[in-house]
Amino acid sequence: MKLEEGAIDHPWEQQAIEALYSSDMKTALVETDAEGDLIGYVGAEWVLDEGNIGNLAVAPGHRRKGIARRLMEEIEKDLKGHGITVIFLEVRHDNEAAIALYTSLGYKTYNSRKDYYGVGKDALLMKKSI
Repeated sequence: MKLEEGAIDHPWEQQAIEALYSSDMKTALVETDAEGDLIGYVGAEWVLDEGNIGNLAVAPGHRRKGIARRLMEEIEKDLKGHGITVIFLEVRHDNEAAIALYTSLGYKTYNSRKDYYGVGKDALLMKKSI
């Protein structure tokens, strides 16, 4: 929760975080620093052969070091191991760093949701076949 609150604009509620490690259809991967402090995580869920990245968060002081890319690459491998063939995610339309990361990983925008993150803050819907 502390990482969520310091790293993203719309942090998840504690129940949603807990579900990532208590549900058979959800998973999460974490990255820690040398002291064992949590500096990044990615959470995902799946139904049948479709996965959804719910959140990707990296602590502000640890950004631009490849952590988000590593987490995304590992969660894709994990999801593929569960028989997932396509992964979906949404990202705020003005989050240029995240959009660049997802695009570089092969995600394509296929639609948008107006005001998803609040008035004037649309979501881009992206997906990738794996």
